Amino acid sequence: MTEVLEKRILDLLGRREELVNRLNSLEEMKPNTNERVYWKIREDYSGQLQSVLEKINEQRGSLEEKARTLAEQISEKEQIHTEQSDQVDELQIRAHLGEFNHENDVFKTELTTAESARDKTASMLEKLRRELDDLNGVLGDVDEATSAGIPGGDYKTPAPHKAEPAPAHVGVEEEQIEEIGEEELLEESDEELEEQDKNTCPACGHVNPPHLVVCEECNTELEDLGADLDDEFDFDDVDVDL
Repeated sequence: MTEVLEKRILDLLGRREELVNRLNSLEEMKPNTNERVYWKIREDYSGQLQSVLEKINEQRGSLEEKARTLAEQISEKEQIHTEQSDQVDELQIRAHLGEFNHENDVFKTELTTAESARDKTASMLEKLRRELDDLNGVLGDVDEATSAGIPGGDYKTPAPHKAEPAPAHVGVEEEQIEEIGEEELLEESDEELEEQDKNTCPACGHVNPPHLVVCEECNTELEDLGADLDDEFDFDDVDVDL
């Protein structure tokens, strides 16, 4: 299990190093690289690296749990190894004191069994300690990798270019439009009044004074403007109190 975890996280660390090297190389190329292309590639590699770092952090929890388990196993084995070593020492001292005969088969079997158990535990302890050292080394690499983050993390993608707003004086304001419209209406009204005041001869086109009823040029009868005024103002309907 530990070997699988280590291989998985070591593969991730290798991928992380590969992406970091690419980002560093890209940074060196930046002065001579199209800015839009630079940021596109940088964001791609940064995104991949961020994903790798997240996976490393996920695996880290499993590694830390395994490291704690190994530490507990080592502590238990050390206690057992201590007891087994004491047992071997005790048998040897008792034999030295003459309590046991080195030629006695029972003594030799007991001593051999005790020594074998002690050595086996010592071998297991060595393996567990190596495994824990390897795990701690990987965790150290993980700490270094995650603390380093993404190279050039201070850089920010430039904001997209925005069109400058049109100057306030460009175009015609609504008030100006209304004023212009009113002026045009007034001019049109004045022109219509002037046109109505003209006493133009229908035959020769001569413009006569308003009071004439016959063209002073060709004697053609003209439209009676006074009649229009009479129609507009009906004096018969007006009561005059004399």
